[in-house]
Amino acid sequence: MENKTIMSLVLTGGVLAISCAAILIRLAEAAPPVIAFYRMAFSTLMLAPAAWIELRRSSLTKRQVGLMAVAGVFLALHFLLWMTSLEYTSVTSSVVLVTTQPLFVSIFSALILKEVPPRQVWYGLGLAIAGSAVIAFGQGGGGESRLLGNMMALGGAVMAASYFLVGRVVRRDVSLAAYSAVVYGFSAAVLGLFVLIQGLPLTGYPSSTWWSLFLLALFPTVIGHTALNWALKYLPTPLVSVSILGEPLGASVLAYFILQEIPAWGELAGGILILAGILLVWLVNEKG
Repeated sequence: MENKTIMSLVLTGGVLAISCAAILIRLAEAAPPVIAFYRMAFSTLMLAPAAWIELRRSSLTKRQVGLMAVAGVFLALHFLLWMTSLEYTSVTSSVVLVTTQPLFVSIFSALILKEVPPRQVWYGLGLAIAGSAVIAFGQGGGGESRLLGNMMALGGAVMAASYFLVGRVVRRDVSLAAYSAVVYGFSAAVLGLFVLIQGLPLTGYPSSTWWSLFLLALFPTVIGHTALNWALKYLPTPLVSVSILGEPLGASVLAYFILQEIPAWGELAGGILILAGILLVWLVNEKG
């Protein structure tokens, strides 16, 4: 019971940290691929010392390095597809489609990892995703959806699900700092190559943007994503994945205090659905 309480606190803290991402991305005055690159690059540098210490104690196999490279590619593609989708479709459609990733996680986990969730977990997933949709549609605006942007957002959800699944396999044998630093490093390399190919500027940004990029690496990534990577070693992948659906609720709360954006009734209703879905999944886990 004590271990489950600790895991719950870690996941909650991770989701709260990830919730800062939308605020910091909005404050950064740079193209989405550039923001994604610096987010991964700075995160890699922050975790490098701890990773170096752990790697000196135990070496990685070629299979582990290969799987972490694959996870890094999936993570980079997730950022590229999701952030770029916002240029082609409405924010509403993009958010709704990208938050379907827990469904892909559950399906892939059942097919590949043989982690078949109970029926109640599917109910919880449905409630949480419905809440995300209510929050997204309650924000309004965004214009008409376009097929290309919608497919990119959906692809971003698939890439995020694939990233979690690979992490579930690797984290069974690889330490947290080593796994996170190596995966983030591979992701930064892929994103950096994309930025160079696109000819996007890597310098010349105001100091406020650099601070946003630094904080984006520190809180949502080093603290947030690393907390989820830690949980992957001890919890089923669908359980870790569904907890991320608390991000829209956390982002709404932060937007209220930081940007003075008052949530609409639809957003509050969506938040209740998200919490109900997460609570249902956790109750099933407690019984298990």
